[in-house]
Amino acid sequence: MTRNSESTGRESVFSAAAITFVAAYLGLRFVAPWLAVLFGFSQTPAPTPGFVLGAYMGCVAFGTLIYLSAEEGRWHLFRGPVVRVFTIPSEGPRRSQLLILGILPLVVGWAEWRRVMPSPQTPAVLRVQHPGLPDQFAVLENPYGEVAEEERAVLEREGIVLYQKNCRPCHGTKADGMGPLARGQRLQPVDFGDPGTIATVVEPYPFWRISEGTTQLPGIATPWNSSMPSWGEELSDEDIWRIIIAEYRLSGTEPRRPEGLER
Repeated sequence: MTRNSESTGRESVFSAAAITFVAAYLGLRFVAPWLAVLFGFSQTPAPTPGFVLGAYMGCVAFGTLIYLSAEEGRWHLFRGPVVRVFTIPSEGPRRSQLLILGILPLVVGWAEWRRVMPSPQTPAVLRVQHPGLPDQFAVLENPYGEVAEEERAVLEREGIVLYQKNCRPCHGTKADGMGPLARGQRLQPVDFGDPGTIATVVEPYPFWRISEGTTQLPGIATPWNSSMPSWGEELSDEDIWRIIIAEYRLSGTEPRRPEGLER
């Protein structure tokens, strides 16, 4: 192998290793957060945690070194440029050496300074538990809101059957969020008995959430999106209203009444 070809081989192997490391970092740091948006898991990018980024980059560096050192010739080509940087010729250091050896301490010092110096914290984005009700749902009224007690009792029984069939696996038999599939959820299903949930909203609100599911929540509700599906195509409006009646009955709560109205 001639000197020029060996030099070219060193540069290509070292460059490939450096490009791999940089590409992995950029992918984890800037591309991976958008995968949650691309695949519909979130409406906003999910930042890669620092410890995860460090762990993965450590694996990339370790794996790259194992691959390079597995073959003597490849390892020789890789470490050639590194050795050349720190080997001072008898005639004195080259300009490229002076540049690299001058910049390297500055980069390390800057990184350490960034690590130890306090920095202003970006204000946390607060999640709105109950985002605003869309206008097309805000005008709805429960068609069974003013029925006689006997008819309401029938509606409750029908609604409980629909609830147990469609909602119980996640929200539980008692509407307490402890259904058999609750443990598999990214977020715990809502406990309707919690006074901070359906007791704080008007009846059209659960109708919206049941009909549209999580997919139509605005960005201000993320990243706490649940896995609530859309039931608008599976259930009729009448069945959804029956389920809402059952949810309030099972949880022992009452819907919030619009201001100025009495039950």
